[in-house]
Amino acid sequence: MNQEKVLSVENISKTFPGVKALNDISLDLYKGEVLVLVGENGAGKSTFVKILSGIYTADEGGKMTLDGKAYTPKGIRDANSQGIYIIHQELNMIPDMTITENLLLAQGFPKKKGMKCFVDWKEADKQAQAIIDQMDLKYDLHARVETLSVANQQMLEISKAISQENAKVIIMDEPTASITSQEVDKLFGYIHKLKARGIGIIYISHRLEEIKRIGDRIIVLRDGTYVGEKEAATVDVDEMIRMMVGRNVTQYYPKSEHKAGEVALEVEGLSLHKLVKNVSLQARKGEVLGIGGLVGAGRTELVRGIFGADKIASGRVLIDGRQVKLSSPKMSVKHKIAFLTEDRKILGLLMGQSIWSNVVISKLSKLGRFGFLTEGRGIRVSDDYKEQLKIRMPSSRSLIENLSGGNQQKVIFARWLFSDSDIFIFDEPTRGIDVGAKTEMYELIDRLVLDGKTVILISSDMMELMGISDRIAVMSNGSLAGVLERDDFTQEKIMELALEGYLEK
Repeated sequence: MNQEKVLSVENISKTFPGVKALNDISLDLYKGEVLVLVGENGAGKSTFVKILSGIYTADEGGKMTLDGKAYTPKGIRDANSQGIYIIHQELNMIPDMTITENLLLAQGFPKKKGMKCFVDWKEADKQAQAIIDQMDLKYDLHARVETLSVANQQMLEISKAISQENAKVIIMDEPTASITSQEVDKLFGYIHKLKARGIGIIYISHRLEEIKRIGDRIIVLRDGTYVGEKEAATVDVDEMIRMMVGRNVTQYYPKSEHKAGEVALEVEGLSLHKLVKNVSLQARKGEVLGIGGLVGAGRTELVRGIFGADKIASGRVLIDGRQVKLSSPKMSVKHKIAFLTEDRKILGLLMGQSIWSNVVISKLSKLGRFGFLTEGRGIRVSDDYKEQLKIRMPSSRSLIENLSGGNQQKVIFARWLFSDSDIFIFDEPTRGIDVGAKTEMYELIDRLVLDGKTVILISSDMMELMGISDRIAVMSNGSLAGVLERDDFTQEKIMELALEGYLEK
């Protein structure tokens, strides 16, 4: 690692109404170094990197230097022009634009010779193709981004950031949160190339197994303050967790002995117009049914079909042994089915609204009087869940977008608890959530199951899937490849089933 500083931060603070998000943070980043930032949700990591990338302005009193020169970015474009780029935890692609348009929007489109008002689309496609080729992505450049999975959109974000020739610092905020292990390998291979070019990398991750693999140094933040620094190669994971959360996390996957009861939800011969083909499975009361498989195997499509978000082509759904028609999410909610989507920002939250309104939206009838919504009761409900779920927020009246990603996820969890649901579908529920909050989420899921609820869990984290599931149904290329009982769980068996539908017969 080069010992020449590329970025230096001294005494940076940031205050929002009602909360001090950062308190006097100082650190150095060296050329060719991967500096890992860890901490619970709300620790200040995302606020810090938003200051670096020009999204937020720091409070007075601190200073930053880039390559030895004063650095005070006036916005994202200004930060980009000076060589600092960020891969956000929350996706920032424009859904109804094509892949080419999204990849070139920030840098500008090539123009036809002698015709500066017209885009040279042939050259634009050529440039976009070069960007996705570096990560070996096989996408249709003319496809709209909204047609891609969250994982594929994340890979586009990564490709876009690392393609910048003037890059000095690349900030990666949870870049692997929704991508497969194979895609993680691609990313880490490219990070090594970036290091060889002398580019400094600030890397945020809640996946502790990644940190020692890719990091050089680790800096721990807690409650907006600097806690300490460790060398990644020698760090003790238990010690790092204690630094992050201020306590011991004695059992990472807390799980009681579950006694599965009657079948709560059953699908028979379920097919969708997109991908899912002839799937039959059962989920019982008092169990966690995990759904494994590769990204793109049809896991999310399956549960969206069950929830009524996507139209079913054939097959049927039964709840408590009776066939039901779940033609829309509204109908599913009436049948006491809850769905925590993997894309909380676009599909899960009412952005621009208060925290309390996001909590109560699924069951307004519980609060209404003579047809009118009572705000005071909504705030009391939200405050109650704040205590139950340990949601870090200044006030229930605060806007939902002011919360960290993990706390936003807890708000969605609170919404479905308030709706009195019996069947809970979780699609990547711990994506972008820190180790302490993950354990709390697992405890909440465990509590649901002990209360006789049914949980269906999709996770790309193999250890998480095996750690909290009672059975695992494995999807492969749109079909159900098999169902494993807990005593049969191994990574090898799950992967063997996950690949079954892609092998040539």
